[in-house]
Amino acid sequence: MSSRGIVALALVAALAACSDDGSPLVTVAESAIRVVNAAAQPVDVLVDGTVMSSAIPASAVSSRLTLGAGSHTVQLRGANGASASVSAETKAGDTRLIVAQAAGVGLAAAVLDTGGIVPAGKSKMRILHLAPNAPALESWRTQPDFPTPTHLVTPFQYGLVSAYFQSDAGSWEVWVTAAGATAKLATTGPFTIPAGQRRTVALVDSAGVLRMRVIEE
Repeated sequence: MSSRGIVALALVAALAACSDDGSPLVTVAESAIRVVNAAAQPVDVLVDGTVMSSAIPASAVSSRLTLGAGSHTVQLRGANGASASVSAETKAGDTRLIVAQAAGVGLAAAVLDTGGIVPAGKSKMRILHLAPNAPALESWRTQPDFPTPTHLVTPFQYGLVSAYFQSDAGSWEVWVTAAGATAKLATTGPFTIPAGQRRTVALVDSAGVLRMRVIEE
């Protein structure tokens, strides 16, 4: 993009594009948040006092909510009236993940760290445990440069956020088993992470069933 005209055309194209989950892509001039709802109730998302998303279902992930880069106050408001707020510093071109969790009859909110820059030709993935009633678990993966099943985190405990694992761009799979077992209790199935991108895989409890959400950042 060597001229103002080319920059303007590229920006229009980026604003019109969509990611693989149907959310608008974040351009270099924007930042965004996504909310992982691990609370047992729908939640609304307010940013700096403005409602950005309403009634995100329990165990679901919001669409990408674009906003200006900088410091924001994110409030999560439950269907039962409970709420929790957290400060989120967003950067141009980045998406921050925010987790909603139950805290008794109330809500708790947390902002996850980003994984920084992904090297050219590489991809990154991390895993997050948000299923409080799950049995003792082990987590596993296959990745583009190593298709043999390999442990991610063992034991895989509630509340744990792993470091990012880096590999080539391409196909990953992430799953969990009961401790000491081999049968998959929940799996992402194969999914692709393109070069230069990263994903967070969240284990959630959906009405008593363990499920894994692959979240584009």
